[in-house]
Amino acid sequence: MSDTSKRQQPAEPAKRGEALWRAERDEIARRNDEASRRFRKRRQAHYDEETARRMVAERLERAQLAKRKP
Repeated sequence: MSDTSKRQQPAEPAKRGEALWRAERDEIARRNDEASRRFRKRRQAHYDEETARRMVAERLERAQLAKRKP
């Protein structure tokens, strides 16, 4: 009986030449996409916070103007 748990997956041969260049290029593109997604998410959160602050300020201003006597 052979023990299959001791079997190892054959190692992927080292990439060379154009295959290595493409693999590195794809990895860089993946990291750039990930960074772009994080930035867009952070920018959207900042935009949402700023919009909420503006809305509160406008409500306060309208309330103060409504209390003024003409």
